[in-house]
Amino acid sequence: MTSHSSSGHSGLTRISKITIKLLVMLIFAFAAYGVAGMGVILAMYALSFVALGRDSEASHGISNRESSRLGGLAIGIIFAVFILVMFLLSPYTPGVVRDPLHIYLWSAVAACCLLGLSEDIAPDLLSPMLRLILKMGVFGLLLWVAPAMVPKQIGILGIDTLLGMPLLGWLLATLFCVGFINAVNMADGANGLIPGIVLATMIMFFLVYGRPAEGVLVFACAMFLIFNVISGWYFLGDMGSYGLGAIVACYGLLGVAQGDFSAGLMASFVAYPCIDFIYSILRRLKAGRSPLAADDGHLHNRLHRFYAPYFRSKVLPNSLTGLSISGATAGLSLLVFLNGWLPVESTLWFVVFGFEVLMYVLVIRLLTTHQYCNP
Repeated sequence: MTSHSSSGHSGLTRISKITIKLLVMLIFAFAAYGVAGMGVILAMYALSFVALGRDSEASHGISNRESSRLGGLAIGIIFAVFILVMFLLSPYTPGVVRDPLHIYLWSAVAACCLLGLSEDIAPDLLSPMLRLILKMGVFGLLLWVAPAMVPKQIGILGIDTLLGMPLLGWLLATLFCVGFINAVNMADGANGLIPGIVLATMIMFFLVYGRPAEGVLVFACAMFLIFNVISGWYFLGDMGSYGLGAIVACYGLLGVAQGDFSAGLMASFVAYPCIDFIYSILRRLKAGRSPLAADDGHLHNRLHRFYAPYFRSKVLPNSLTGLSISGATAGLSLLVFLNGWLPVESTLWFVVFGFEVLMYVLVIRLLTTHQYCNP
């Protein structure tokens, strides 16, 4: 009798925690976007029960609970539905209808999303080498048919010379895009980390361009961030990290090429995945391991091990880790951007990026000496 009573009490406790989390998410969503926000949270909640694309505890990043890999699919559905509604019920005409360049750009994004979705639904369906070849093919083709997306200069001596040579410029831009989405995928290990970075970047894009598509992306990313940070029931998965990484990379390249903002500004917004990716490769090479082998030596892994002993909750230290890093990097850049402390075209944004590099090195050195933080 006691066993059944204990089991029943545990079940009720779990249900009450789920209910509380859902209510908190609905409150935040309503405060941000009203009824539309609440509707999206409920739709994401329903999608989180889908059996496809589920990971067991500790099989991804620093998660300590079973989660869904379909966060990217949820964002994709939100984006597609709202764009379709605007197209049908308003004078809005999507960029892909107006401009062939956007057809190429969004085709590449869609290809990356489908590649990621195949991994979310059937992990290891494609070998790492085949995925790499496919990504190289997607971005190589995109930048070949849309050379206007390749910047002629970014304000760094030497690299500008290489970018001035069409073939080398195309190759460097292709390698950057592939490396960037791999870096985003590698950093997708804490609640609110990549979603927070992408949301800050999308806000910047929306304020620079003022187009409905970027506004919908801000909305979708904001709703996912709320859901991801509070519940921990979703993470982006490969579709989310590949798709959002592709959007940021393509928008970033095009914006720099057109002179809409500087390369330094983009670097400061996406500093963390780039810095951590390079540091991880160097760390593994130094240890005599494959540079692309998975491990738990990332800054977000170390920071999570620092936070975890102070909280009973499994979700809170995970979310605190992601928000700390995204807030201190992309959040800092967004603060500078919103206050107009630097012009968007200024090369001084590289100073902000340099400060973020310095913070990364300092924090990872401090955490390496902490007893809980060594991999």
